[in-house]
Amino acid sequence: MNFLKIKNNINDSSGFTLVETLIAITLISLIGIPVFTVFSDTVSFSRRVKDLNRWNKELIQIERVLRKSAREVQIPFWISEIGISKESDSLIVPYWKGDKNSVLEINNTDTYLEIITPEGSTVFKEYNRAEFDILKDSRSRTIGISVRVKKLKREAVEFQCAFGAIGREIFNE
Repeated sequence: MNFLKIKNNINDSSGFTLVETLIAITLISLIGIPVFTVFSDTVSFSRRVKDLNRWNKELIQIERVLRKSAREVQIPFWISEIGISKESDSLIVPYWKGDKNSVLEINNTDTYLEIITPEGSTVFKEYNRAEFDILKDSRSRTIGISVRVKKLKREAVEFQCAFGAIGREIFNE
């Protein structure tokens, strides 16, 4: 007898119809598509923010290294003008810690920016262009350097760094 009851329950048409199922799928889609779009935009925005944070951290590191390195350049008071070599995408500044033979050197190749001092070097990857300029005071004395760097797929950024001392004048940042 139980077998007949089960068989009758199977033939019972108390389930969802095709139209009801299609309406349910349509409603879920209408709600799901905007939710998915918002989620996708949020993930994309999060990636961009993380990328910008990495970029900003790298710029801060470049600025710290450049400023620390330039601060160590101490030009003696008897030198009125220093020669800064700008050969082959490099900047060479003498008088590192007051010694004419010790230099601050900034090199740029197709793929990296390198800041070299007698104490060591620091390399920043994926920089395809660097431009160098000299900073002068109102008396036309060289008081620092300006370095403009360009990273792949990024805007150019300029750093201005004063030397540690010119003659008897000591610069504080």
